[in-house]
Amino acid sequence: MAMRIGIPRALLYYQYGSLWERFLSELGAEVIVTGETTKATLDYGSALDEVCLPVKVYFGHVYELCRQGVDVLFTPRLVSVAAGQYTCPKIIGMPDLLRSNLPNLPPLIDFSVSLRRGVHSLYQAITGVGRLLGKGSLPTLAAWYRAWRHTRLNVPAATLPAAARRVGLIAHPYLIHDRQISMRVVERLQRLGVTVVTAETVTSCRAAAAAKTLGKKIFWSSSAHMAGAALSLMHEAPPVDGIIFMSSFACGPDALIGELISQRAYHRGVPCMLLTLDEHTAEAGFVTRLEAFTDMLLRRNQS
Repeated sequence: MAMRIGIPRALLYYQYGSLWERFLSELGAEVIVTGETTKATLDYGSALDEVCLPVKVYFGHVYELCRQGVDVLFTPRLVSVAAGQYTCPKIIGMPDLLRSNLPNLPPLIDFSVSLRRGVHSLYQAITGVGRLLGKGSLPTLAAWYRAWRHTRLNVPAATLPAAARRVGLIAHPYLIHDRQISMRVVERLQRLGVTVVTAETVTSCRAAAAAKTLGKKIFWSSSAHMAGAALSLMHEAPPVDGIIFMSSFACGPDALIGELISQRAYHRGVPCMLLTLDEHTAEAGFVTRLEAFTDMLLRRNQS
């Protein structure tokens, strides 16, 4: 009988989830992924104190997997995904947070991956997962390569339809693509006649080159990409009409990056709005701010 491995649809799932699913399936596991975030998911995670909204959402998804009775949880400890940089401290410590706060937790697949000094730890983690599923090193690495190649070849090309206003929506993928906590921000902006350009449409090379103009290295990989993407969108020809930086309350790195982006936008003459989300954010007020910002862009273009 195939091992049932649960993957929470939260945090880094929105960047690496397709790869993880394919890899585990290639090894013969039955992969169980939670559905989209619901109010019930958020309510359960909100019982935690002093953590940001995405972490609370992650706990809610883990709770759902525990109720489904999966054999193990796939919660890799991603310390670093780029040379000289780190991920968020809460992401690094997520396996420990789960063990400390959730009773009756299934076993965790929590191999550490740190690419700060090379890819050796990645290969160790990959082969470690294979051993848990009774696979040797070579078949496991072959399964990883097939999963990586399939995921890479099936990434949809970014298409940016023509529109009178282009807005750079800068936020973590786990905020933008979670329809519950983002309040369907992309769909709402599109209905307001705006072409949404996210940080994901900016290549790593472009973002890294733009981030160098800050004069100081950013050590959080996701934050560095977001800052570089925002600067790239403001400096390209033609630049975006506006920037929306969306973050979650209590996220320390985002507070710094949002201020840097806001200052650069001011000096470039690009309108910038900072949106902060938590479990108490009112939908009516959120929508009103989006409408006011897009109306301002329209009046600005007409003047």
